[in-house]
Amino acid sequence: MYLSWTEYQIRLSNEREAVKSKLDELENSILYSIRNGISAAKTLAFFAQNFEVTENFDSLAKQILENNPNVDVIQYLDSGTIVAVYPLQGNEAVIGYNVAQDPTRRDEVLEAFNRRDIYFSGPFTLRQGGIGIVGRYPIFEKSGELKGFSAVIIFLETLIKSSELVNPESSIFSVKFSKLDTSTETWKNFLPEVKNDSEYTGSLQRVLIPEGNWELAVQLKKSTAFSGLIPSILLRFITSMIFGLISWNFSRIPSVLKKKVEEQSRDLKIANERFELATKATSDFIWDWDMIENKTFRSPSFYQTFGYGPNDSQDSNEFWESIIHPGDLGEVRHNLNLALAGTDNFWAMEFRVRKKNGEYNFILDKGFIIRDQSGKAIRMIGATKDITARKMAELEILQANEKLSSANQELKAFAALASHDMREPLRMISSFMDLLQKKYGNSLDEKAQQYIHFATDGAKRLTQMINDLLEYSKAGFDLNQLEEIDVEEIIKEVINLKSDIIRTTEAQIHYSDLPVIKGLKVPMRILFQNLIGNSLKYIEPGQKPKIWIDAVELEEFWQFSVKDNGIGIDPNYLEEIFGILKRLHPKEKYPGTGMGLATCRKIVTQFGGKIWANSVPGEGSTLIFTIKKQ
Repeated sequence: MYLSWTEYQIRLSNEREAVKSKLDELENSILYSIRNGISAAKTLAFFAQNFEVTENFDSLAKQILENNPNVDVIQYLDSGTIVAVYPLQGNEAVIGYNVAQDPTRRDEVLEAFNRRDIYFSGPFTLRQGGIGIVGRYPIFEKSGELKGFSAVIIFLETLIKSSELVNPESSIFSVKFSKLDTSTETWKNFLPEVKNDSEYTGSLQRVLIPEGNWELAVQLKKSTAFSGLIPSILLRFITSMIFGLISWNFSRIPSVLKKKVEEQSRDLKIANERFELATKATSDFIWDWDMIENKTFRSPSFYQTFGYGPNDSQDSNEFWESIIHPGDLGEVRHNLNLALAGTDNFWAMEFRVRKKNGEYNFILDKGFIIRDQSGKAIRMIGATKDITARKMAELEILQANEKLSSANQELKAFAALASHDMREPLRMISSFMDLLQKKYGNSLDEKAQQYIHFATDGAKRLTQMINDLLEYSKAGFDLNQLEEIDVEEIIKEVINLKSDIIRTTEAQIHYSDLPVIKGLKVPMRILFQNLIGNSLKYIEPGQKPKIWIDAVELEEFWQFSVKDNGIGIDPNYLEEIFGILKRLHPKEKYPGTGMGLATCRKIVTQFGGKIWANSVPGEGSTLIFTIKKQ
């Protein structure tokens, strides 16, 4: 009977471990989806705090969703009102919806605000249809005032599918995913109910998921710990009655106990084999840290990933700390010590570790903390994932944003210069031409009237060009708004704009067979206007300017050239001429601000090309640039 009782306790323990294992598996699956949502919401919040996200929301949200595949919808809320959503199709109904003023959602919004962290509400029926959970992350101004929320939606169907929260009748487990209904003070289960669940007799375990105050419960439908022992109990009882006196002398080494040991050894061998195969099937490497003995087991994939051999580690925690990047080690120690000293059972952190070849990789390290009865951490089991590729992609995004910010600042400075230095003189020219027309119009001959018309018309066209330039600087350089433009038509517009100086200098401009390309009309016109203008300006006195404009189609680019017979450029300054406010000649001889070629380089660079110059002093120059095919 003692052996039967011991076996019964072992069976109960195995059943509890099976339920705990299933609960851990489902919890980790749910947390993976939830952390996808947290990552997406915090990424959007970061951009919202530092940039204006509504203008490029679709492209930003699309990239965020691609990096977090378990998230179905992402939203941006100004204060409490939804102002942007991706994807928009199927979610149009939520635009303009103020969740903070909805009495059924106000408490959930307030919960996220009070936490100052993401909080998931639901599952509930969404305004746009369907059932899902909504995670809202508050965004605060530097002053501490609420700016808005970034929000993610995970449809219940997606959560169930990705987390395998299913309740098939054939399963030995019953799963419940519940949340407390504060109005009725009852727990509401969101998974399909299984008939006769009140008759389940197996072990039941629960865990609270604080991100949404959900309860996940797993119960073994039927316990076989006792029923499976009945034949053994009867046999042992009868045998003990018959052979009691004989077996008493051998009770210390019973064959049944030996059989149990063999069975447990076989089960342990199978479990170890299963563990080894599982570690080979994933890119993560598994580790087990025994804090009492200060020994660490690491799966073979660790050595394959980082290049170390089993003899390098000595199975100690000191080895692990020795390969952590010195800039991260202090924070890792502090973060880990806080987790071990606290009551939470989970720890996770991103940092860098050194490979055998000296290079550093980014990793995501996660661990489950096992504590003794007093709460002291005695063991930690976890997994480590190499996230170097993701970190490099994030770094490229940040660098691209910095370049974009720098380009915007230059564009604003250029627009301010054009507005201040050009617009006011044009107003003065137009005003004085109007006064001249009104006061002396009747006494002027037809030629004088024509000159006044030329001056007024030129001022208007130049004013329009400045307005276009200012509008362009405000709208930004959006390559998603490309259109087909005829380069020859652009040249004709520039010639019309420069008609006075062309007529005065008797300049000749030659061009033919110029292509139709994908581009933006305003920056392309500014580009050719600056290049042709330089060719007309930098000419020897008395010499008639000649300009040749050609285009050549390359495999990935269109290459354009503007050649002239001007004064040429000293070879030492062929690169310097493209700097901002760089001038090689005094304004008294050749007027200008020195912004023209700098603007040309900026435009060409944003089109994905480059610009350079070839010149022979005294014979002329050739400005060459490429535009990437779109």
